[in-house]
Parts: sequence; C-alpha cells; structure tokens
Amino acid sequence: MCASRPSRRDLEAVVAQLRSEVRQHRREIQHLRTENEILREAAEPLIHRAAARERFSFIDRLRDRFSVKRLCRIMITDRGSFYGWVRARARRDERAYDAQQLTMRILEIHTAFPAYGAERTTRELKRQGVEVGRRVVTRLMQASGISGITRRRRRNLTTPDKVRR
Repeated sequence: MCASRPSRRDLEAVVAQLRSEVRQHRREIQHLRTENEILREAAEPLIHRAAARERFSFIDRLRDRFSVKRLCRIMITDRGSFYGWVRARARRDERAYDAQQLTMRILEIHTAFPAYGAERTTRELKRQGVEVGRRVVTRLMQASGISGITRRRRRNLTTPDKVRR
C-alpha cells in the first residue's frame, strides 16, 4: 500500500495559506520596526542624560533576561565600565555600612553633647579612636539633619552706606 500524494489543489491551498502568513508576518515586522524606531528616538535623550550609575543599575536588573552585550549597546554605554561598576559594588556597600555606623556614633555624641558642631564632634570621635575627617563628619551631620547649637547671636558686619542715593 502506498501513501496517497496530495493533490495539486491541496498543495496550492497550503502555498496560499503560507503566503498569507508570510504577508502577515512582514506587516507585523514592519509595525514592530516602526515602534522600535519611535521608542529609540524617545528614549535617546533620556539615555544620554541619565547618570552612569542609573544606566548600570538598569542593566544589572535586566541582565538575567537579556545579554549584557545587548543591553550595553542599547543603553549606549561601555561594557567594561559596567563590569567595573559591578566589581566596585562590594566597596560601595561597605562604605555605606561604615557611613551608617559613623552616623550612629555621631548621633550618640550629639545626644550627649547637643551643642557640639562638626569640629567638636570630630575631636570627640578621634578621642574615641575613630579616625575620620571633619568634612566627612560635616557631610554626615548635614545628611541626617544634625546641627550644633549656636550660642552667639548672628550679626551682620557690613553696614549699608546711608548717604548713597
């Protein structure tokens, strides 16, 4: 017993159906290309104005779904810089933890001595054995809203000239 061959009419129907699908897919591809071009033009100013860390964190979030090479090409950034950012993450996290611990110590000192500003707080920290600079202490105090008490009255040392017209 031999299998029957499809008739010419059946083959023409299949070919017509495949041509219809090809036309539909071509229309869909053209539609997607147009949308992609519009989105690329809309996103380009945002990509160029975004800070590198924002672009890198975006790439990092999507790297399990897409390749890093493709994401870097889309985000117009260097792959080597991205990988450098990833390697430096541990140091950034460590610095943030150290800053948090230092802020807690500054808060303890401020609670004990509310009049202390950044200079006195720095001296107190150094007495406790913490090597830190005054500018770091100033930055952390400002970030957490801590300020010393000023006992002197603020005065303006420049006096306006009264004869000027």
